[in-house]
Amino acid sequence: MKRAIFAVVAAFFALTFRIPPVFAQDTSQRAGSAADSFVLVVSDRESRVIAEIPLQNGRFDHVFVHSFHLTPVVERFRVIADKDGKPILHLFELEYESSGVGMPADAEGGYHLVDGKFILDMSRDFTVIPVMVSIVAGHGVAVDDRFYAFTDWVPQETQLFLAAKAAL
Repeated sequence: MKRAIFAVVAAFFALTFRIPPVFAQDTSQRAGSAADSFVLVVSDRESRVIAEIPLQNGRFDHVFVHSFHLTPVVERFRVIADKDGKPILHLFELEYESSGVGMPADAEGGYHLVDGKFILDMSRDFTVIPVMVSIVAGHGVAVDDRFYAFTDWVPQETQLFLAAKAAL
């Protein structure tokens, strides 16, 4: 019952305040060399590929609405190749609007405020990122000014995995 009430309240806020579906990406830094070309692969628990999204600039944003604050959170990733040429998802920035419960207070690279948003400079590498599709609308990835909602592909509370591969 609590989950149903929370879902209704979250949907009300999401529809009332219309969270923008696309988040601008800084294209000033490119991933790897011009020859590097990657694809973001979204798969499920059974390793079935749900989507493959070309990364023209080697970057993507993991976007979600914080379940407590109901404000957007953007994790910015750059795909880089490791020393063996395998793709790595490099988290280089975290952006959010509300400080408080469940939000980081500092980052290894420091943080600053831009247009009322907290920007944390990060440096963390992943080969795979597991995510649970949120019951709060607005969860997905943004690539090249296009937002892909996870719920367009799978139901809420489905576990997905984000990884990258070299484009053919």
